[in-house]
Amino acid sequence: MNRMHSCQDDPRQRRKPPSISPRKPSSIPARVTMLAIITFFSTSELTSAESLWSKFSRSTGLLDGLLTIFGVRNDAAPIKICPSSGGGAGRIAAARAIAASRGNVEIYGNVRTTFGYAAPLHAHVDIFFRLRDGKIIPGKAVDYFPRPIPNSIRGSIGLSRFFAQFDALPEDSEAVLLRFHQVEKSQCDLAIPTDCKDV
Repeated sequence: MNRMHSCQDDPRQRRKPPSISPRKPSSIPARVTMLAIITFFSTSELTSAESLWSKFSRSTGLLDGLLTIFGVRNDAAPIKICPSSGGGAGRIAAARAIAASRGNVEIYGNVRTTFGYAAPLHAHVDIFFRLRDGKIIPGKAVDYFPRPIPNSIRGSIGLSRFFAQFDALPEDSEAVLLRFHQVEKSQCDLAIPTDCKDV
């Protein structure tokens, strides 16, 4: 007696569809961007008076550094950081004085807590200008934000930012002097720093 063949497949003979593991996001764009930056550093302006790395190293961050090496931001004057006043709990980490597109001068930077200290509750940044004859004249006192300075966690450095704008630098300016001043801004008299003359 002939057996009837079933129209249904034998479950034991069914093949499971190949498993498809989720694809990880491609890192090719990031690699291309990094390669472009490395190539630019290694092939451009190799004979210039100031290296690209020197320009990048004085920036306040990656974006600021890239805008600097590509010529979007140009320094109006060198920055000199004076010793902190009123305590050692905070310090200026990086700063710039650039010529803005509107013809004025912007001075900005980052402050951070000194290692081993708690963030200061009352502090600000003093701005001075040193002339070519050595004379120091006051600029203004500016707050930084956020306040207090964030803590550094999991390898991330806590930073606060300050910013000031001037119509122009004083005539015959040689450098911009910055001082982290651990006192309320309202109590600051912008006394000329005596320990900044040789900075």
